[in-house]
Amino acid sequence: MHRTMLAIGVIAGLCGSAAAEEVRPLTLEQVEQVVEKSDRAVQACARGRHDTMAVLLRLEIEADGRVSSVQPTQDKPPAETGCVVRVAKKLRFPESGTHSRIDYPFMLMSKSKLFRF
Repeated sequence: MHRTMLAIGVIAGLCGSAAAEEVRPLTLEQVEQVVEKSDRAVQACARGRHDTMAVLLRLEIEADGRVSSVQPTQDKPPAETGCVVRVAKKLRFPESGTHSRIDYPFMLMSKSKLFRF
């Protein structure tokens, strides 16, 4: 009887921690990894720029990792914002089990700064 109760307690503890992990919002590290993989497409939005700039976007990410909404957070977004929004809408994040809302700066760099060592 004692072993059965102990086993039930261990199993319940394991199930509880597994369920808790499934509903954590995305971490900044997870977001950065996904955005980094799409950096070439993001930088294509900067064609012709001679300076570095950030396009700050609010991403709404569903529990399954799909981007459901992308909105610029700046009052007067730069012309490149539309291009970056299109790239951001195609991103696919890891499943987190919960909705995540993230404000993220997409950095656009001029080609001269992009290849400088």
